[in-house]
Amino acid sequence: MKSSAKLLTAFAVFSFYGLLNSATTESVKVRHSDVQNKNEKCITCHLKENRSLVHQWESSAHKASDVGCYSCHASTKEDPLAYEHEGAIIRTIITPNDCSFCHERQTEEMTHSHHATAGHIMASLDNMLAEDIASFPDTKADAVNGCWQCHGTLVKAEKSDSGKLIYNEAGAPKMDWTTWPNSGIGRINHDGSIGSCNACHSKHTFASSTARQPDNCGKCHLGPDHPQKEIYEESKHGIAFKAAPRGDEVGGMNILKQGAWVLGKDYSAAPTCATCHMGAYRDASGSVVKGTHNVGDRISWTLRPEISKKLNRVTFEDNTTMDIASDHGGATPKVGDMETYQNYVRQGDKLVKTVEKKKIVSVITWEDRRENMMGVCKNCHSTSQTENFYKQYDQLVDTYNRKFAIPGMAIVKELKADKIWQNSGFNKAIGYVWFEIWHHEGRRARMGAAMQAPDYTHWHGMYEVSYHFYNKFLPEVQKLADKVSPEIGAKYKKMINDLIAKPEHQWFKTGGNAEKMKAIEEENKLRYKN
Repeated sequence: MKSSAKLLTAFAVFSFYGLLNSATTESVKVRHSDVQNKNEKCITCHLKENRSLVHQWESSAHKASDVGCYSCHASTKEDPLAYEHEGAIIRTIITPNDCSFCHERQTEEMTHSHHATAGHIMASLDNMLAEDIASFPDTKADAVNGCWQCHGTLVKAEKSDSGKLIYNEAGAPKMDWTTWPNSGIGRINHDGSIGSCNACHSKHTFASSTARQPDNCGKCHLGPDHPQKEIYEESKHGIAFKAAPRGDEVGGMNILKQGAWVLGKDYSAAPTCATCHMGAYRDASGSVVKGTHNVGDRISWTLRPEISKKLNRVTFEDNTTMDIASDHGGATPKVGDMETYQNYVRQGDKLVKTVEKKKIVSVITWEDRRENMMGVCKNCHSTSQTENFYKQYDQLVDTYNRKFAIPGMAIVKELKADKIWQNSGFNKAIGYVWFEIWHHEGRRARMGAAMQAPDYTHWHGMYEVSYHFYNKFLPEVQKLADKVSPEIGAKYKKMINDLIAKPEHQWFKTGGNAEKMKAIEEENKLRYKN
């Protein structure tokens, strides 16, 4: 049975050397004279048309390896997006299928990562906010320019009413402007592949040194709902990175180094996003642990949904993978278990949901994933420091979950059952209030704790979660319930009172411990008397 990456590679070989009608590496090489001649022809013309593009390529590792324009853009007549250009069959859009010819391991890791599923946002609540609520139906401009530029689109060409491709003046298929240009990390490509390597390895230099730097991740990982870049900059890690030289001098980050970039060998001043989530490092024995293009390999909690859960990754018989939670009633998955696998696949120019039962053949537990991350941490920190950090982090996530997220979700579920909360919930203020509690404020709190940013953990996080939970969410729930009927109003009043009666919410009922509040007032008088 072939893995998905092997199948991608087979396609890529055929595409890569379409001009010679060959699908084997034995009969044609990157430095074949026909390939190099076409590369030279491309460069001669594009030096006039796109000079900076060529200069980018000239400084790349691709140039050093004689991988040129045609090497990557070569295609076949069977490819629906292929066209003849200056005597060669090419296509504009490069997909992971093409990159996998030389970067097979990285492509397979990326294909099985959470990054690769980012395009599934098109079937999500987030996308509805952009596509329906904030856009005109015919342009979807907010989604096109916002969400899809990070998450990816379903890339497609324009077609006539009869279903035939429309071509531009250069003879190339005219791309649907709502889906292209796009370098979203979870882009769903016309050849069935998912992802966009140049989301991180910007064309046409494709430099690893670019992907190593935190600013590279900041295109997508910043803002009110996922401010990892800002969190990193506030953290001790980010401060150390900013203070360190970028070169290969003592104490430098050696960030521009070609090839492997190993923590504890090539640099030690500070970690970047790539260091912790993807990078190679030296372990206690001095051996180098390889890096990974699966950004979930070292993540034990998911901080994205309403309620955080610890994640186990399972692999099925067909080499597909899925994360399965073991928290809040879910048992740890086991080899041999049958599991429901939900996916979204491209069928023509549509994204279609598929559901099927699959057999688990291997399991990586959340503990395994945490150990993977701790291996990176221990390059710079002691075991006790690392373990205590995780205790701090776990308690913050657990506090958010049990004090606000779990009871909040229970109330939302009841509102839906009573048909007070209908559809998305955004047709009422309550939908926005709850969404921002978990999607914005709750994420910031959890991510702040994960990456050691105290201001994001508290003031941008738990402070706002608690303020909006007590003073907006619960009152709005009661207000809506009272409008339905006295009986429904009484039902929700009891539900809220039962919640507030729990020890963790007692402060709200009493206004805080009287003696403690009096002491705080006296302290403030002394502190601010001048």
